[in-house]
Amino acid sequence: MDGSIVSLILDLMVILITVGFIWYGVRRGFLVMLVNTCGRLLSCIVAYIASRALATTIYNVYIHDRLVESISESISGTLSESEASVQVSVILQELPGFLRNMVYGLFGDAATINETVGNALDGSVTAITSTIVDEIVYPIVYLVLQCLLFLVLFACLKIIISALSETLRNLRRCILIGVPDMLAGAALGAVEGVLTVFVVVVIIQLLIYCSGGQIPFLGDDEIQSTHLFRVFYLSLIHI
Repeated sequence: MDGSIVSLILDLMVILITVGFIWYGVRRGFLVMLVNTCGRLLSCIVAYIASRALATTIYNVYIHDRLVESISESISGTLSESEASVQVSVILQELPGFLRNMVYGLFGDAATINETVGNALDGSVTAITSTIVDEIVYPIVYLVLQCLLFLVLFACLKIIISALSETLRNLRRCILIGVPDMLAGAALGAVEGVLTVFVVVVIIQLLIYCSGGQIPFLGDDEIQSTHLFRVFYLSLIHI
């Protein structure tokens, strides 16, 4: 598939989701859409803040020490203390396969990582391993954890909000009717569509991270060639 076609598909996805929610807002009306939109916005904010805190806590409490210890034990019988500082690639080979692929996909091949990081390392095997885990592994694990936790928390909060909005469906006829109701619903539908695109982009970003950036036709060139999709994607990277 040509890269320009992929870029077009990504932009069309953004447009279709947004237009679909505008139409959804026209049909549902202002009151229900108000609850849905505010609920989705609140869900995004709460899920984002909570996912960052939880990702940091889970990594520090359950992952970091075990990962350092496991890798240190694996390489201690293979490398001497003098060799360890220049053998970053060997240390990376001790990572789980999917995590190693993510490191290579986002930071470059073993030679590149060894050149940029290895020469700056000095000390015991455990100290060097800890440095690699903190400087290279942590950013990736943190992003994956945050994406997963965000999606889980967002889904749970959305279920609660959806249950509330369903109780208000029959009240809309008593408050707003006709064109004002539809227009107000459409405006809120547009907002909800943008928030939904945000969630979809989180899922796509998670897939790219987990594949180590190796998903065919979904690389940096294709994303940079889009006009709408890249706005959401790049905003996530810089948050």
